Amino acid sequence: MIDTSPLSDDIGFLLTRAGTSMTQAATTALAPFDLRVRSYSVLALACEGEDGIGQRRIAEKLGLDPSQIVALVDDLEDRGLISRTVDPDDRRHKRISATTEGRTLCADAQHALGAVQAKILNSLDDNAVRRLRRVLQSLVP
Repeated sequence: MIDTSPLSDDIGFLLTRAGTSMTQAATTALAPFDLRVRSYSVLALACEGEDGIGQRRIAEKLGLDPSQIVALVDDLEDRGLISRTVDPDDRRHKRISATTEGRTLCADAQHALGAVQAKILNSLDDNAVRRLRRVLQSLVP
């Protein structure tokens, strides 16, 4: 027998719609910072550690081809938000680190994103949001 449950019960459809809503809201929230979701994501990853992050690792974490990261890094570097240095562990690779200006902008953008996410998730209590985050983290490689 074929499952003919309504689209409103389809997990893939619901995740896609929820993701689209979050992305649209994030795009609007990031616009005043002259960031888009992908450029913000690169900047946020660069801010996570004091030693920066490898450019290939950024691609892996974002699920993008490494060639897609180059233009994002170039733009952020041109704006003085990140710096690119040779990876001391492998001179063929680059490490991306946030500058002081980049860290400040990222913190401001995170604050704006937090407000937008809180508005979207306002029908969920704190425990439900934590559970949702854990479930989504378990699905993302």
